[in-house]
Amino acid sequence: MSPFLSLIATVCLTALLATAAACLYRMALGPKAADRAVAFDALANVFIGIICVLCIRWDSALYFDAVWILTLVGFLGSASIARYLERGRVF
Repeated sequence: MSPFLSLIATVCLTALLATAAACLYRMALGPKAADRAVAFDALANVFIGIICVLCIRWDSALYFDAVWILTLVGFLGSASIARYLERGRVF
């Protein structure tokens, strides 16, 4: 890997970790359940981004299957939370 790409990956990981910390803060102190739901969805997307950047940095496509699974779980979790907040029940 080139030094420039390594530097860019490090910068991206730093930004993603800062964003994850902000999402965790909002999840812990969100005044409403909707704020916590949005923070959960954003945190799931941040974890997906971290895995993708690490795959690029390590020159490996091994964890891209985990990205698909996390994407599906994150979407289903967000949809379930939104439905619960709207109707008061999931089903």
